[in-house]
Order: sequence, then structure tokens, then C-alpha cells
Amino acid sequence: MTNATPSVSEVVEKDVTTILADDLEIEGTIKFKSSLMIKGVLKGEIISEGLLIVGSTAKVTATITTKNLISYGEIQGDVTASEQVILKSTAVHNGNVTTRNVTIENGSVFNGSCIMKRESADS
Repeated sequence: MTNATPSVSEVVEKDVTTILADDLEIEGTIKFKSSLMIKGVLKGEIISEGLLIVGSTAKVTATITTKNLISYGEIQGDVTASEQVILKSTAVHNGNVTTRNVTIENGSVFNGSCIMKRESADS
């Protein structure tokens, strides 16, 4: 098993570095570098250099800054993702999204604005 962040398109729970259980409630700021799956309730701020997965039972009220986000659950708050945001069919997102790439699956709910920025040619 490697320490690499799981591929965004193929997330398998056993490959996620940290999982916050569905009976867990957290209030505050969470910072991480690899991958995190939230199944419970989180209120506050999330700062990440890796992959954030919001599970189908999760209720997140937070300002989120991450590299990649895959949401199956509920998010209240603005998201800034440097690479991509994927809202799966069970996701409910109330807040703005700023990212390079976004996928909103049929059945998901998205209430907010989306700002997509392409990488500059100089980068």
C-alpha cells in the first residue's frame, strides 16, 4: 500500500487516510495533507492540500479550501478547490464553488454560484 492520495475518480474507502465516523460531531478547524472522509457532522473550517470526501451521511457547515472535493452529502458553505469539485447524485451543496473543473451529477442539488478559473499559460 502506498501513501499516495487516491485517484479522485475512483475513491475506495479503504484507500482514504482518515475517516471521521458518522456518530462524530466536530466543531473547529481541520487541516490535512492527504485524504479525509467525513461521515458525521462538522462545523467550522477545512483546509486541505489533498482529497476531501463528504460522505452520504455527512452534514458539513464550513468554509472549505482543498485540492479536490467529492461530495455525496450535505455542505453549507463556500468551497475553493484548486483542481476539481465533484457533486455526486446524492449531494446537496448550498454555497459558492471556485474551482478549475466541476462535475455536478444528475440528482444533486447545487444552490450557489460557480466560478471556474483556467490555469494561466504562464504556469
